[in-house]
Amino acid sequence: MKILEIKDLKKTYHTKKREILAVDNFSFELEKGEFVAIVGPSGCGKSTILKMLCNLENKSSGNIAVFPGINLGYMPQGDSLFEWRSVLKNCLLGLEIKHNLTKENENYVIKLLKTYGLEDFINAYPSNLSGGMRQRVSLIRTLATKPDILLLDEPFSALDYQTRLAVSDDVYKIIKKEKKSAIMVTHDISDPMFQISMTVLNYK
Repeated sequence: MKILEIKDLKKTYHTKKREILAVDNFSFELEKGEFVAIVGPSGCGKSTILKMLCNLENKSSGNIAVFPGINLGYMPQGDSLFEWRSVLKNCLLGLEIKHNLTKENENYVIKLLKTYGLEDFINAYPSNLSGGMRQRVSLIRTLATKPDILLLDEPFSALDYQTRLAVSDDVYKIIKKEKKSAIMVTHDISDPMFQISMTVLNYK
């Protein structure tokens, strides 16, 4: 079942001296349960595509159709955790912003933390976590708002290769277990998540 459709998406940045074409005529469709990797060199507009999908950037032209009842969750580059907030408080941030921090939703987040090996760190702070654990916290923070589509913006770029291997496998299993669709961008064809993605879009 199709849940997202993009047609002829374009993004142009304007400076005092010239126009910069970041994305040009980008089109694709996402099916429910599908994992798509968008691959291309640094600076080619991959992250811009994700930001336009979740309204962090305005598109210049084209059409983005998110089907009714489908919600998106954005996981940015790096973990972007707030060092002064506990693991639990970091994971609840999206719910706070959406004014949807109910006891039921908080219990759902605690359940995710326990299920994915972070039970002993619920009240710890990010400085006490390994790089891989921080990425799991970042993913759970994204899952907390119960999105149907995860947008993963080079989520493992800050990790060393061995950690990436372990964490990407964990993250992929979490995504599949929670039955989420996902779009990931990467510049690295050796990225483990790229290797296990269902569909690959080459973007230049």
